[in-house]
Amino acid sequence: MTKLYLIRHGETQLNKLGVLLGNTDNELNGHGIAQAVSLAEAFKEIELDVIISSPLKRAYSTASYIAKEKCLKIIESEDLKEINFGVWEGLDYKEIIKSNPKEWEERGENWIDFSPENGETFKSFYGRVSKAIISISELYKGKRIAIITHDGVMKVIISKLLYMGMEGFWNFYFEHGRYSLLEINDNHCTVKRINVM
Repeated sequence: MTKLYLIRHGETQLNKLGVLLGNTDNELNGHGIAQAVSLAEAFKEIELDVIISSPLKRAYSTASYIAKEKCLKIIESEDLKEINFGVWEGLDYKEIIKSNPKEWEERGENWIDFSPENGETFKSFYGRVSKAIISISELYKGKRIAIITHDGVMKVIISKLLYMGMEGFWNFYFEHGRYSLLEINDNHCTVKRINVM
């Protein structure tokens, strides 16, 4: 059986402001650092074989606290980055609606194939993360894996492993600085815990 610990990075200042934060490389704020420290403490009693992280600072920094506690090297995966919001990065929904009303309406009508300028479609994002989690599951089958990443990535992972398709993405929310546990056995995934500290 494979144990998969999905961990959302600690809070950043841009998270606190409620803006779109995809590929923007934002550091943890003070509260985010405290969350990372608490995660490392929580994982003292949890056995891990491998730690995989998004290379973005907020995820990698969170992972570093856990990796130090477990004496494990962090494996970086570009495919575990958050979706790229392009020119919408750093804006909140009200700003986007005001400055790009047509694009916002188009996104609502075709959220799977739409992408902001210089951004990424949801379909492409879902595809790359799905491919990554299948590869990780096969490569580390039977291991205890920690993945430190982003809310959107975690939503794709869980909806993919539960065979919910792209629409399943909208049924989950993962909190900063908390972990969820999935168990995979013979291609069957069971959610054991969600948003635990």
